[in-house]
Amino acid sequence: MHPLPAAAGEAALAARWGTGLHAPLRLEDGRALKIIFPGIPAGGSGPDYREAIIEIGGDLVRGDVELHLRAESWRAHGHHLDPAYAAVVLHVVAENPGGACATLHATRRSIPILVMPSAPGAVFPPPFTPPCALASARGRDAAPVLERLGLRRLRMKAARAAPLTESKGPGHALYALLLETLGGPANREAFATLARTLPLAALLESAATALPGTPHPFALAAALKGVAASLVLRRAGLRPMASPGRRLEAAGELCASVWPREAQPAWPALLRPGKPLVRLLAAPGIGRGLAVECAVNAVLPAALASGAWTEPEAVAAWRTLPSPGTYGRLRRLEGWLGAGGVAPFAGASRLQGGLLLHADYCAKGACGRCPLSGES
Repeated sequence: MHPLPAAAGEAALAARWGTGLHAPLRLEDGRALKIIFPGIPAGGSGPDYREAIIEIGGDLVRGDVELHLRAESWRAHGHHLDPAYAAVVLHVVAENPGGACATLHATRRSIPILVMPSAPGAVFPPPFTPPCALASARGRDAAPVLERLGLRRLRMKAARAAPLTESKGPGHALYALLLETLGGPANREAFATLARTLPLAALLESAATALPGTPHPFALAAALKGVAASLVLRRAGLRPMASPGRRLEAAGELCASVWPREAQPAWPALLRPGKPLVRLLAAPGIGRGLAVECAVNAVLPAALASGAWTEPEAVAAWRTLPSPGTYGRLRRLEGWLGAGGVAPFAGASRLQGGLLLHADYCAKGACGRCPLSGES
């Protein structure tokens, strides 16, 4: 079995992995490998595919997959010391010139290596086409299902926010969810800890005691940064605008807009039903896409959970939110549902429905059982 030429590039390597490998596979240590589910394309920092399901020597294994042109790139890129790669269960490479049987991580885990086989002229069986793609090609409209699942996801988010609104009040719940959203996947837990350590009331009080003439956004950001200095924050591999420092500055700007000077730590008067949420949440450091994320993950769940908005008001706003852009994990699903040039995730509510569909069916190997697979 000849390895894939390195000149093909990592993008080609990742594309081949994502479409599925059907030939008999064997790891460098000699064990048989079967791909059950190739995983979810990460589309950002960290491993290339997440939540893959593979069978190694008869044992079912679930975790992340990292791909490189050469096996030694694992150490060259510093992945062996990066905790983001601690859940990698398979290292797929085009070449393994050193002949290593496994890749090592600092957690002392031994990760098996697969040398990607060369692509044959024709693949049999052909790449898998899910039932939802066939239904879409026959004219099935995915929008009603995605809207229904999107509404379910809003209610799930509101249910998660409910204990916080009940114990700490709607204002603090909104503040905590905004910080979590601004933290992003890399620092969501750390920013959640920041909200617990520095509650909204304490943040506003700290800004109120700043030196006279200090701009309100600067005072809020300084207070947030002061507490965040004691937290473990991930900085490596992030875009400059997504770095913890820039996101904390953006949090200061957003909080200053939502809770101006002398405002009480309650539900802000600015965020009323019928107002243009995306425009109100846009601030220095927060573009349109991130403003949509703040509306989806913070404002509407907290508003619905606390009763600050009625459900019809929250649902109306939910359905009018624009899409922040399709996430990497949904690219293949977008292609399957996009027959005839249709944009299945045209709005944020449908995109949220796609995320729930993907989590409940696609990522669990439940193709054929999802609501978009049948004729009805």
